[in-house]
Amino acid sequence: MDSCEVKGRDENELRRHVHANSVDRHVIRKLLKRFSFHALVKASALKHEVAFSIDDTIRSLDVPEEIISTLLCYLELHEKRYVECAKSFLMVVQCRLERQQKECPPLAMALALHKNKSGEDPNILEFPVIDVAAAMGWESGICKNKLKNLEWITVNNQSRRSSLSVQFSNLGFRLLAPGNLSDDELDAALDTLFNRVVDQEKKALLQLRAVHKSLMEITQPSFRSCISTDDSLIKNKVREYFNSSDPLVFVIEDQPKKFNEEQLISDIRALICMYRDNTFTGRSIARIFQGIQSPNYPATMWGRCKFWRSYLDIDFHTIVRIATLEIIKMR
Repeated sequence: MDSCEVKGRDENELRRHVHANSVDRHVIRKLLKRFSFHALVKASALKHEVAFSIDDTIRSLDVPEEIISTLLCYLELHEKRYVECAKSFLMVVQCRLERQQKECPPLAMALALHKNKSGEDPNILEFPVIDVAAAMGWESGICKNKLKNLEWITVNNQSRRSSLSVQFSNLGFRLLAPGNLSDDELDAALDTLFNRVVDQEKKALLQLRAVHKSLMEITQPSFRSCISTDDSLIKNKVREYFNSSDPLVFVIEDQPKKFNEEQLISDIRALICMYRDNTFTGRSIARIFQGIQSPNYPATMWGRCKFWRSYLDIDFHTIVRIATLEIIKMR
């Protein structure tokens, strides 16, 4: 393997990290539905609290938490301020029912809304605090404080633990979202996020290409050659990059390499048949073929698959496109 081939493979390895941060359009649509649906149904004010489970969202979208948080921040930074991000919090309350519910309006409201949904133990009530807060017109933080105070009583002017236990679970994203978005506005928010993701991916790939091109121009056959080489060339390139108003304008994108499409299709079909219990997408298959882990396809498990990192040299989006077509054909 010659040096150019090695450097090309190194660049492909770095490309994996760029593609790992990108998401599909339909995934962004699912994310928007996580809070826009609740907003449209419940809201009577311009904006109100919305919360949805972090773990459940990660599993459903197959996207890491940090990427979901980034997408929500993009919406917050938009000129229309589609959402306002708030601190994540534990959104589900579980408490044992006793006489104290008469002294606590949030618990009384929770009983009215969710008593018929109790589990095996009728004395234990589990409910989402956001729903109760919305029904009362309170902030969730006030409701949580009132509920937590049920664990304490005052006896002889001294605070003591009561027999009531209140537990919070299920960490969730918390937003202030408008309740009057039209379908066109939701589509506009979707377009904004997707275009931002696509532009960011293109920019990152061009930056990687620019670094690779610059390093290739100054590379030397051995370390001895580097000793006598003037280091001003690389300094000038770095200075030129940061002083330019558009340093990527002259960077040329790589052209997709030729490959055996029939073999790729055969491997895609083989992967789907080997793991029939998995609901693959074109992107999830492309990730496996290029060794990019995701929440539902971790490297610790899927690294043992024979197709893991088997197509590093092929354009990522080409694999996504072909895999998506094959998934549709096999349904």
